[in-house]
Amino acid sequence: MAILFVVPLVALYFVVIRSVDRYMPEPWWLLFLCLIWGAVGAVIPSVVGGLLGQEALTAALNPLDTKQGSVLVENTAATFLAPLVEEPAKAFGLLAIYFFSRRRVHETHGPLSGMVYGGIIGLGFTFTEDILYIVGAAEKFGGAGFFGVYFLRTLLLGLGHATFTAFTGLGFGLFVTSRSGWRWLWPVSGLLLAMMAHGGRNLFSSFLAQEGMGLLFALLLHGLVVLLFFSILVWLGFRDRARVRAGLEGMVGSLITREEYERIISPWMLLPGWNLINLAGLPGGYSAVREKQLNCFCLAFIRNRARNERNNPDVPPVLDPVEEEAIAAIQQANQQGVLLAPVPMTGGPPVMS
Repeated sequence: MAILFVVPLVALYFVVIRSVDRYMPEPWWLLFLCLIWGAVGAVIPSVVGGLLGQEALTAALNPLDTKQGSVLVENTAATFLAPLVEEPAKAFGLLAIYFFSRRRVHETHGPLSGMVYGGIIGLGFTFTEDILYIVGAAEKFGGAGFFGVYFLRTLLLGLGHATFTAFTGLGFGLFVTSRSGWRWLWPVSGLLLAMMAHGGRNLFSSFLAQEGMGLLFALLLHGLVVLLFFSILVWLGFRDRARVRAGLEGMVGSLITREEYERIISPWMLLPGWNLINLAGLPGGYSAVREKQLNCFCLAFIRNRARNERNNPDVPPVLDPVEEEAIAAIQQANQQGVLLAPVPMTGGPPVMS
């Protein structure tokens, strides 16, 4: 029953998080691996570390095994231990993605991708954790416990772990695109921010949960974190749009037409569904048109890579295999008559006879 109730909400959150990356959506298979890591891979070390840490806290804070001491241990573990164990466990998935794709940086082309990967990992962790908490509450308090925990954790706080790990992902994304010698501080800062947000929410819902005020403050903090999460995503979406404009501007007239360029950089592109509607019915068929569009985005991001920006601006950047593949794919699409914008009328409007 817990699985049946949690899965639809997790699926909805998955689609929402994935849809925010309008220009270079992450591959489905990699996102599912992130989800699995969060649901299984990150849970195992978190459970083991949590149990060991709780045993140490019990020995230090509750040696006489009193009820008051047990509450102190539980609140301390939730506020301080859980963030220290769970956030690094989830971050290992982001670290693996970085090492996997560092030779093809377009798959982690910046902060927005990092936030998406981190959000999906956190969502997988939420999936497993919520099911365990719901089942535990149902065993103790029956249906009231089941629906109470489901309403609180999955409906109201369902994006909690997703936003926490997204901050860590933001740090990894900044690390990938930064040129500073201190860029390694970005992942560390993102992880610390995730721990602080996680620990702050748990603090309000544990130590400060007197007369329900702690829960209210936890919900307010959660709302602020979610608002910050989506605000950063919107800002990064406009940032990616600027990178697409700069990366493709020099391609107008050679690889793409002016009409195609204007359609690609339209701010309406940031709205979910707008791109799907506008690509339908274009010459070449939707699949071919979408493939050409993605190759244009790939080319734009490659042109904005930090390593190309370090080159002498008077010397053209050296093409790498990924860039050559994107250019060849766009040229092939052009030869096949695939267009990203309606064909402009050159002979004037049709005249009825």
